[in-house]
Amino acid sequence: MLSSSRFVVAVHALSVLARRAGHGPVCSASIAESVHTNPVVIRRLMSELEKGGLARSTAGRCGGFELARAAAAVSLADIYQAVEDETVFRMHKLDPDSPCPVAAQMGRVLAAPLRAAENALTASLRNTTLADVVKGIAEAQASAA
Repeated sequence: MLSSSRFVVAVHALSVLARRAGHGPVCSASIAESVHTNPVVIRRLMSELEKGGLARSTAGRCGGFELARAAAAVSLADIYQAVEDETVFRMHKLDPDSPCPVAAQMGRVLAAPLRAAENALTASLRNTTLADVVKGIAEAQASAA
């Protein structure tokens, strides 16, 4: 199954910002180094997170990115909605007028279960905040030491 890593990369990037909260903006190069990607990828992703109200940028030599609100006020659902497509499942081209009964009914039959799955995903992601992720990282780091 094809899936996007944008959500996980966004959580990673925002976790870097949350761990550095109160110490000034974090540059895209620093975030990119942590994520193991290119700073351009991070800047594009951060732009979407800014539009979603989750991050803010500061221009200039000492510029970079910061959280736009407290980590405890950012759910994983907020992050997912900021960087991923509106729907988890994409339907192929359907033809409700097709003589084939499968082609004619596929969209109608799958609509409800796919919508329920998307709603369950969103509900589950709402139960975890960015602060929970950062706390889990700190606990894992402490137990590894």
